[in-house]
Amino acid sequence: MVELANRAQVLELLAEFDDIKDKLTANELEMYSHIKDKYATSTDGSFDDKVCLEVMLRNIAVRADYGMDKNEATRVVDFEKADKKGE
Repeated sequence: MVELANRAQVLELLAEFDDIKDKLTANELEMYSHIKDKYATSTDGSFDDKVCLEVMLRNIAVRADYGMDKNEATRVVDFEKADKKGE
């Protein structure tokens, strides 16, 4: 019964993404598409699918709160390169 409840929650979350999937980063869109395909073609699901979707929704809200675009949310950190002489 827990699996059916979890599946229903995942399907509800997937429906929420119909209007906001354009706000997903490339990685999030890939994960969303994978989960959507999985739930469209089979009755199998993973225990963490719901958590992944909830985190993506939270990420969208956080980016909106900070006025960030999806393209600004990268994992690149620019460090200044140290001079070889130690200066």
